[in-house]
Amino acid sequence: MTFGPAVGNVGMYVAREMLISVPEDQRQTYLRMVEEISDLKYQLGVEVARQLPRLLVEGDSERVARYLSQVREVAATGWKSGVEVAKQLPDLYDAPDETLAGAYVDIVSQATAGPPEDTETAQLATELGDLERELREMEPKVKRAQELRTQLAARDRRDEKRRKHAVELASALPPILARLRPRYRPPYLDLVRQVAAADPEASLEAADTLLDLLNGERVSPEGAAEWVERGLDVLERNKEVGRGYFRLGSKYSLQVLEELKEGLALKSVARVLKLYATALSGQEIAIRGTNEMQAVDVFGVDHIILPPEMHFFEDDASNFTAYKVATAHGAGRIEFGTYRFSLEDIPETVERLRARYSEESR
Repeated sequence: MTFGPAVGNVGMYVAREMLISVPEDQRQTYLRMVEEISDLKYQLGVEVARQLPRLLVEGDSERVARYLSQVREVAATGWKSGVEVAKQLPDLYDAPDETLAGAYVDIVSQATAGPPEDTETAQLATELGDLERELREMEPKVKRAQELRTQLAARDRRDEKRRKHAVELASALPPILARLRPRYRPPYLDLVRQVAAADPEASLEAADTLLDLLNGERVSPEGAAEWVERGLDVLERNKEVGRGYFRLGSKYSLQVLEELKEGLALKSVARVLKLYATALSGQEIAIRGTNEMQAVDVFGVDHIILPPEMHFFEDDASNFTAYKVATAHGAGRIEFGTYRFSLEDIPETVERLRARYSEESR
């Protein structure tokens, strides 16, 4: 149980019945004395808490002070002896011979302390004390040394990982450069170098992505430089997020790319081109981007495949004209049945060719 904030931790040693047995005007003093003794040893506090009420009820403050002093005296040489003395002393105070308590304390103190230390023991104890003090002084240094070992080991692991990715980059670059258009090689190499200096793992992602961006002319070399610069900012804040940026695995990376992309976007003129193709061919025609080629056939009687961006010319008007030319070409093929042709439509011709070349092969 607890007795309120003024009691502190002595509620662990003082039971309710003990506190009630102490005169009310002395309870705070009682709790304070128990707490002071318990600071020496928990078990001392427990025993003193049991014995003090009877001394306080008697109202002899000198006896109380003497009791605490003698308990401390014995506890200084051995706390277990101190606990036993704390238990027995109140009874000895009631003995007719008042000298018994003092003699009892002297005997127990001497028995606990033992004979005076010889010179060698004293020297050993002094040396031990000096060494323990030096060890305490060294403890912060030992702790700091361990921290430094941990930090250096972590850096060594990072360096090893970095070297591993550098080897992978060395292997990946030559075949990439062979596929890269020659005019893009100087800016490409400079951009990959910037990313590699910051993080070799990210440069592996950037090497592949920049190849596609430049070869596909999705951005100009200047646009690629801006894309890399923003990616390096992300990489500096968070390595994993930055690596995702350079492999186009983040929404932000795609947003930046969209901002930097040059040319006329197909989606912005697709509706007009659809109406144009339908009017030319006389049937409903859909407009698809080459980025949709996995979902539809390249050649079909109901759709025309066009690049998702047109940047052959420097202005949108000219690029739109290029889109219209390509649309008209596709609509003409559809109108005149280019994609509806089948060998089944000319069975006689197929049979003659089969017979002719079968004879020549004999």
